[in-house]
Amino acid sequence: MDDDEAWELERRLWLEGAGAYQSLVADECLMAFQPVGILAGSEIVRALDGASRWQDVTMTERRIARPTEAIIVLAYRAQGRRDVDSPYTAHCTSTYAQIGAEWRLVQHQQTPAH
Repeated sequence: MDDDEAWELERRLWLEGAGAYQSLVADECLMAFQPVGILAGSEIVRALDGASRWQDVTMTERRIARPTEAIIVLAYRAQGRRDVDSPYTAHCTSTYAQIGAEWRLVQHQQTPAH
């Protein structure tokens, strides 16, 4: 997967909702959010049920690392907006692993930024 494809997967997870999560997130994925805490596996998709989706997201301060051929780590500052809510800003990391022929998200965390 090239860099542009990795960033596109990340954008899809912000904007497309549960369907994208079901196809892109590994069963063993771990996520950490404030104030929710740590979520794992099927808890992640269940947590999306009924949650309002992001209308847009901007990812800046983007960094990418490839510790092996089968792992991609993204780090960035996200600013997202839901409906008319105030923007949400966070520092984020996501780790994708190649599992068989597919790339899947195996880790994501968000730390609110002010």
